[in-house]
Amino acid sequence: MKFSHSIQLNASPEWQANYLAYSQLKKILYAIERAMLGVEKLPASPRDIEADGDGDDETSPLIGEQQLLLSKLSPDDANAFFVRALDEQLDKISAFYARKEASIFGEVEAFISDVSKLESSQGVHLDLEIGNGQGGPASSSGVSVEEPTLPSQRSTNMSSGTWPRRQNSLPVARESQNRPGSGDFSTQLWASRGMKLNRHRFSRRATDLFILLSELKDYVELNYTGFSKIIKKYDKVTGSKLRRHYMATKVDLARPFRPNSKENINGMIDEVVHIYATIRTDGKVGIALTDLKGTLRERVIWERNTIWKDMIEQERRRETIGIRPPAASDVEKPDTTEISVFGRKLVLPAIPWDCVKIIVCIIAFLTLLISPTLEKVEQQNCLAILVFASLLWALEVLPLFITAIFVPFMIVVLRVQRTATVDKHGNATYTRMTAKDGAKKIFSDMFGPVIMLLLGGFSLASALSKHNIAKGLASFVLGKAGSKPQWVLLANMFVSTFASMWISNVAAPVLCFSLIQPILRNLPARSSYARCLIMGIAMAANVGGMASPISSPQNIIAIGTMDPPPSWPQFFAVSLPLVIVMDILIWCILLAIYRPSASAGSAPPELFGHSYFAEHPLDRKQWYIIAVSFLTIILWCAESALEDYVGDMGVIAIVPIVAFYGVGLLTKDDWNSMLWSVVMLAMGGIALGKAVDSSGLLLEITHSLTPHLEGMSPFKCLALFSGLVLVGTTFISHTVGALIILPIILKVGSSLPDPRANTLVMAAAFMCSGAMGLPVSSFPNMNAVSLEDPTGTPWVDVKDFLKVGLPCSVVAWAVVMTIGYPLMGLVGIQ
Repeated sequence: MKFSHSIQLNASPEWQANYLAYSQLKKILYAIERAMLGVEKLPASPRDIEADGDGDDETSPLIGEQQLLLSKLSPDDANAFFVRALDEQLDKISAFYARKEASIFGEVEAFISDVSKLESSQGVHLDLEIGNGQGGPASSSGVSVEEPTLPSQRSTNMSSGTWPRRQNSLPVARESQNRPGSGDFSTQLWASRGMKLNRHRFSRRATDLFILLSELKDYVELNYTGFSKIIKKYDKVTGSKLRRHYMATKVDLARPFRPNSKENINGMIDEVVHIYATIRTDGKVGIALTDLKGTLRERVIWERNTIWKDMIEQERRRETIGIRPPAASDVEKPDTTEISVFGRKLVLPAIPWDCVKIIVCIIAFLTLLISPTLEKVEQQNCLAILVFASLLWALEVLPLFITAIFVPFMIVVLRVQRTATVDKHGNATYTRMTAKDGAKKIFSDMFGPVIMLLLGGFSLASALSKHNIAKGLASFVLGKAGSKPQWVLLANMFVSTFASMWISNVAAPVLCFSLIQPILRNLPARSSYARCLIMGIAMAANVGGMASPISSPQNIIAIGTMDPPPSWPQFFAVSLPLVIVMDILIWCILLAIYRPSASAGSAPPELFGHSYFAEHPLDRKQWYIIAVSFLTIILWCAESALEDYVGDMGVIAIVPIVAFYGVGLLTKDDWNSMLWSVVMLAMGGIALGKAVDSSGLLLEITHSLTPHLEGMSPFKCLALFSGLVLVGTTFISHTVGALIILPIILKVGSSLPDPRANTLVMAAAFMCSGAMGLPVSSFPNMNAVSLEDPTGTPWVDVKDFLKVGLPCSVVAWAVVMTIGYPLMGLVGIQ
């Protein structure tokens, strides 16, 4: 493994920029070699040599067939140029070490002081003096803690220079009689019941400090090794003898690499180990050291696993390769199948299961296409397309977005679209569109405002994630919810529902999925915890579509259809109890199906119990991103009032795209890595919904059911129509379903013996959002099914929606019927 990769794997991720820039030094080295051979000139400064990638390929020839035309660089000038580069790196490392030493050592001394004060308040009076000159680097217990350790993810980045410094450096370990927490009485004190809460709090602080000190110790060792290796490589390539002189006169004398600095770190580690032993292990230092190293090892496993996945993801994006576990179809199977017929064996070729599924889909398609079920040929063809596409999506015969792309092809070729001609009496006459007109119409429908809304939401999520704002928000949510999966799930579901109330359930899930990325990135593929979180956010975003008058287009359509329209207080009086009950019931369903359990490294350790923003103050770029995000969200919320100026929410979505990409916060690579499969899936869903609307299929089905509703009670009528809406909008766009069905429901409700037209319309609008049984049922579902882990493996698939989405849809229908219907009567919606 290249040492540049070794640094990347072993370095603390939050300190990455402060390690030795090994790849950059390698580039400088090879530039010097080319200059010494006369191939090219060196730039004025080592900083002018770009550091992209991980350095040149060490196995490739450096010169090739180029002609040596320039004057060759002298060895002295080469040494001077490389030493300048080394000095810059050494200064950077020394300055960073000085800041971290002051910060971490100050925390250790504050910790020791707090322990002493607590013990004194409990009757134990100890000497609080630190560093009276009598101690030495060795622990009086004889337990060595100088064994090299690896870094961890946890770091605090506290402000530097806040702890008063002594004349030379901070002290090393003191004698045991001066140490807080030493002695049998202290051990008994910490073991008492009254110290339970303090024991947990202080042992956590000791663990964090042990990890930070071990991280600082490894920072020194890793950089020292890096200097030695890069100078050795330089000597080998250029024939110089720089290594011994530079290491002895510069590196060994630098503050991080002095012997007393290492002794101070070891002494502080020894202090923390002894105090932890008194607090947690009845004074047994060996057991305490084992516990602390075990915790450190868990953090290292988490960190390396995360970094390794990040490296795989970068390679996958650069090389456009996918790494997936072998599917069942990839397992070697016999090419033939033997069957017995009347005692004789027949050998038949084996048929792959995927072929069987696609044959079933094609047979169903052709059967509906030929059978005269409906009078109009365009409606008959549309029904065949609807069933065929739904089967392909449900059985996953093709990738979901490929099926979506195939939908407009079938719509145009089978000519299911119609155009209306209205005479002077207001009567509409429908004629089938030609293929040419149909193609123009379907492509203009596919890229609509919703697609721009998706792109704007993706841009917001990408900026929040790339610049660590999502990580800070996740730490806040998880800090309130704790580390137990069930509470993390519930907290994220409520966040998703709340966000969907105000910024629509198209953009909200994109932002919410970015919040859980710090958790997902360390979970194994197909993890039950990961699937539970993703499905929970998607289902909660669907439920959030019912929560406010502006949370979804179907709510706006319903309010415009109702006469008189409900006020906002009336709407919230019905919707809020519904969404809260639905979220809790769906939460129970998810826990019952997935049974998520907290596995090792299920979330970054620093996300629990710590304020990320307190330890990492926001910079100008982050404030700019937050300001643009809030501005976009406010504009989305006020879209109805600004409709005369902006026209649609999709136009507002252009604001973050221009604001982030225009100033370079997001780049072309970020744009290219956007979830275009979700965009294509959304386009296919829109095309299918528009075709169902244009062909009159759903209208024909609804009209055929209307005569059977005469004499029904409002409750039975509501049950039937809401069930019809639930089934219909599972396959087509919620908005299209609302546009077609709600006006019909208004007329039917007005003609009932006990008119409850507004109740029927409002309940039907709720059920449009409650349809969540397929990946194409809603935009939150489309986002969820397209999420992948760093290796390119999808987190969830169609099976997850069938076993989760369908029960959740039934639960939504039952809640609307049992709670929503009486609530509407109570608040005066008739």
